[in-house]
Amino acid sequence: MLEVISKELRHYQKNKLAAYQKKNQGIEAGGIVFAGDSLIEFFPLKKYFKQVSTIYNRGIAGIDSQWLLEHIDSHVNDLSPSHVFILIGCNDIGLGFDQSHIVSTIVDLISRIRSQSIYTRISLLSILPVSENLAYQATVKLRTNRAIDEINQALAMIPAIEFIDLNTCLKDETGGLTDAYTVDGIHLNSLGYEHLAQAISPYL
Repeated sequence: MLEVISKELRHYQKNKLAAYQKKNQGIEAGGIVFAGDSLIEFFPLKKYFKQVSTIYNRGIAGIDSQWLLEHIDSHVNDLSPSHVFILIGCNDIGLGFDQSHIVSTIVDLISRIRSQSIYTRISLLSILPVSENLAYQATVKLRTNRAIDEINQALAMIPAIEFIDLNTCLKDETGGLTDAYTVDGIHLNSLGYEHLAQAISPYL
C-alpha cells in the first residue's frame, strides 16, 4: 500500500522549514548538521553528542529525497557546515519510488552540497532496516529490507563521500529492525537511538 502525504503533514513540513530558515540566520558556520526525515528530526542529538558544541538538527518528518534536494539550502547549505550527516530514502520507498530514482536524487543532492563547499565532509547514513514483525505491517507498508539493502549497496558506491552502514547495529537475526529498538517498525525508540548514536559517534 502506497503512502499518501496528507495536507496536515505538508502544512507541518512547510512550517518546520520556515522555522529552520529563521534559525539559520546568524548561525555560526563550521558546525555539524544532521539532515533528513523523521529519523533525524526525532534524534536527540545534543543528548548523545554533548561533546559537539555546534550541532544542528535539520530533519523534517515525512520528507523524501526530492524534498531534501529542493530545499537543500535551508537544510544544509545555508549553515555552511564543516560536516553534514544525511539520512534519507525510507519515505521514498514508502511512496513507491524505485531504486534508480532514489539513488540518483541522493546523488544530485550531494552534488548540490558539494557545489557550495568542496571542503564540507559528507557522511551518508544507510537507510535503516524495518521490522519484519507482521504487527507493524500497517506502518511499514511497501518497505522491505531486501529493497533497503539493495539501495544501500548502491549508495555505498557513491564517490567522494563517507558511507556509514548503520544496519548491522540495528538488525536482529531475521535481518530486520530489532523490535526492541522501534515504536512502530520504522521509527526508533530511545534504545534504538542510543545504539544509533553509538554507531555514529566514531565519525564525528
